[in-house]
Amino acid sequence: MNSHPHLPDSDPAHFLRIAGQGASLSTHADLWRWLQGDVQHLLAHEIMLIGWGDFRSGNLNFDIVSSLPGVRTQNCTTAMVAPVLSYLRDCWVAAQRTAFVLDVASFDELAQRHGSVITGMHSAVVHGIGDGKRTAERIFAAFSVQQPPAANAIGALRLLTPYIDTALRQMAPAPQRQAACTNDSVSRQVVKLLQLSERERQIMTWVAMGKTNPEIGCILSISEFTVKNHMKSIFGKLDVSNRAQAVAKLTRVDAYA
Repeated sequence: MNSHPHLPDSDPAHFLRIAGQGASLSTHADLWRWLQGDVQHLLAHEIMLIGWGDFRSGNLNFDIVSSLPGVRTQNCTTAMVAPVLSYLRDCWVAAQRTAFVLDVASFDELAQRHGSVITGMHSAVVHGIGDGKRTAERIFAAFSVQQPPAANAIGALRLLTPYIDTALRQMAPAPQRQAACTNDSVSRQVVKLLQLSERERQIMTWVAMGKTNPEIGCILSISEFTVKNHMKSIFGKLDVSNRAQAVAKLTRVDAYA
C-alpha cells in the first residue's frame, strides 16, 4: 500500500493550517472544537473513538469526542467500550496496520452487539499507531452516518492521527463512568466477574461477539484446547453451564454500569 497518502484537501496550505491548530490543543474542549470545526471538511464524522492501553488483556483507556447527545467519555464504562476497541484493533492488525474502512458486514455485527456506543452510525474509518508492543498501541475510529464514507476519509485519518495523538498526550485523560451496582444480587455477580482472570475476561469478550473456540484461539494465539480449559473455568466461576448463560450473566452486570 502507498505509505505516503496525498493531502486530503486540494489546498495543502489549508491542511497544514488545520494540522497546526491540532498541535496547539491543551484541553478536551479544545479537541472537541477542533474535531467539530475545520476537521469536518477533511474527515466528516459524528463520533471519534480513541483507545489505548493493553489490548491483549482488555485493560484499556478511551476517549470519545462527539456532538451527539449523551455520547461522551464520562457516560461510558470500559466494559461498554473495550469490546469495540479490541475488535477494531484486531481488524487494524489484520489490515497490516494501515487505515481502512470497516466493511458493512463487520460494522453491522459490531453495531448490533455494542449499539450503545455507536447507535445510528453506518460506517467507520479506522487507523492506529504502534508496533505491537504491549500497551504501546492506540486505535482511532471515526464513525459516521454516511455509507460509504467520503473517498478521502482514509487519507485524512492517516494524516490527522499523529496530531490527535499528540493533543491527547498533552492533556489529562477525560473521566470515565465508573461501574455501579444497585442491589446485593448484582454485587454478587460483580464479585464473580472480578474473579475471572484477564485472559478469561478477554475470551468472554470474543464469546459475546459470537466467536467459536477455534476462532478465539487464532485471535489470541493460543490453542483451542487452552480456550476450552478457560471456558470450563469461566463456567465454574460464573456458576453457569453454557456460553449463552455466561454471556447473559455478564451482560446483566454490564447493564448496571
